Amino acid sequence: MTDKEMRRLSRQDLLQMLVAQTKEAARLGTELDEKKEEISGLQESLERLKGKLDEKDELIGKLKDRLDEKDRTLEEERTGSQESLDRLKEKLDAKDVMIERLKRRLNHKDDRIQELEEEMKVLQADKWKELEEDGTAAEVLLRLRALFR
Repeated sequence: MTDKEMRRLSRQDLLQMLVAQTKEAARLGTELDEKKEEISGLQESLERLKGKLDEKDELIGKLKDRLDEKDRTLEEERTGSQESLDRLKEKLDAKDVMIERLKRRLNHKDDRIQELEEEMKVLQADKWKELEEDGTAAEVLLRLRALFR
């Protein structure tokens, strides 16, 4: 309303306007107080939630640290296990090589024993012939005893 329009109004109209404005101001004041309380409650809720969020962040940090430590431990154990496995494989390979070498030596010794047994049979046969050609049974027994000593 303009100033001119207000001057034309009667006193009663002005008082009614003033009462209406006062009621509106009171209603708006009450509404403002309610909104302030609501904002205050929301701020308190926000602070509580921030506190809980901080607690959760701290818990997450601790859990992450524990998980990182477990990961490091597992990696160290895996590395140690892999190293142990590699050393055992190397030892196993060395043992396999040794076994093969010993098998070859054993086969060579078996062949040599076979050769010596055959040679001994030939020598014994030759000795039997020689003993038979040389003489008596007593002499043969003495020579046999000497031969097997």
